[in-house]
Amino acid sequence: MKRTFTWSQIAGTVLHVLVAGLMLFACSGKAFGFAPPQVVAILTEAGLGDHIRLIGAGGLISAILLLVPRTAPLGSLAVSAYWGGAICLHMARHEPYVLQSILLLLTWTGDVLRRPETYLGVPEASIERRELSTVTT
Repeated sequence: MKRTFTWSQIAGTVLHVLVAGLMLFACSGKAFGFAPPQVVAILTEAGLGDHIRLIGAGGLISAILLLVPRTAPLGSLAVSAYWGGAICLHMARHEPYVLQSILLLLTWTGDVLRRPETYLGVPEASIERRELSTVTT
């Protein structure tokens, strides 16, 4: 059976690819030990120096989960947690956190566009079935 995609699903997927691509790029340095020195210094100063590889690996896993359609809901949750942590770190250091907030909003927007039935509460097909069952009984 051929599956069709709506423009909103395509737009949501594009947003997720952009966010995940940025995360794959940024987190690979942390996970594999070649993060920029200023990133290492900031995380070390925040008391996270021993956990840089773990943070990078978590970001990589989150980004991959976001890209795979079957695991996208879990990926969206994991990526939201990642950006939430980044926002908290920047807030604690009294640094701007606009970029991280925008990336979090893009993740959520992509999720709503990609899977609108999740945010409507009930899929349209279920609504139609319920209406039909009430009419026939």
